[in-house]
Amino acid sequence: MTTETVSPDETESTRMQAARVEAEVLRAVARVTQARAAACMGVSASTISRRLDELPDWARMLATFGLQVVPVDCLVIDQEELSALESMAFKYLEARQQERRVRGS
Repeated sequence: MTTETVSPDETESTRMQAARVEAEVLRAVARVTQARAAACMGVSASTISRRLDELPDWARMLATFGLQVVPVDCLVIDQEELSALESMAFKYLEARQQERRVRGS
């Protein structure tokens, strides 16, 4: 057992993130089906079912480590990259607006 203390807010945040991870995996399972997943993995459908029983624990672990699950066709960028993109977009739009004012004068 650990002696490190964790705030109730951090615990709740981890729980909520784990719920999102679990939901994302379950949506994927519904899309692909357990039978197809089993065939692709070379295991039985019951093996997939048993592994899905462990999903809540895995989801909490991923959430605790600050990881998330996203579909392969998604693009994931970190907060720093998003901030930089927003800053560049703001500067671009600001310059365009200034251009329009100058042309309209």
